[in-house]
Amino acid sequence: MTEDFEMRKLSQAILIGIPGALLIAQFRTIQWANPPLKGDLVAPPQIKTRLRQACYDCHSNETQWPWYSYIAPISWLVERDVEGGRRQLNFSEWGSYYPTTRKRKLQWVERTLHGETMPPWHYRILHPGASLTPQDLAELEKWMESEIAEQPQKSSENNMEN
Repeated sequence: MTEDFEMRKLSQAILIGIPGALLIAQFRTIQWANPPLKGDLVAPPQIKTRLRQACYDCHSNETQWPWYSYIAPISWLVERDVEGGRRQLNFSEWGSYYPTTRKRKLQWVERTLHGETMPPWHYRILHPGASLTPQDLAELEKWMESEIAEQPQKSSENNMEN
C-alpha cells in the first residue's frame, strides 16, 4: 500500500515539476540579436542564394530567428548553434578575414559538405529548403575550388599594393 502511495506522490511530483521547470525556464531569455555586417561574402548570385538558404541562419549576422527559438529550452540550443556557427565561419564578416583565413574556411566548408555534416540533420528537418541537391553541391564545390585557387594570388596582390 505504501508503495502505491509513494508511486502516486512521485508521479504527481513529476507531473507538476516538469511543467513548472519549463515555465521557470522561459524567464532565461536568449539574445536574438544580429550584429552588424562587417563585409559580406561576394559570390555569384546562385551561389549566394544557396549559401543563404543552407548556411546563413547559423553562419552569418543575418539569422532568421524561427518561432521555436523563443521557447526555452529549445531557444538555448538554437542560441548555442548560432553562436558556435558564427565563431566557426561568419559570412557577414568575410571581408574582414585574411585571404589565408578565407582559404582555410572554404576548405573546411568543402570537407563538411562532402561529409554531409552541414547543414546538420536537425536543421534540415525543420528547414527542408536548406537541403543541398547533388547539383547544388557540384556548383558550390566548383565555386569553392576557384576561390581557393585564387586566395594565394589575392594575398600576393594585396601585399604588392601595401
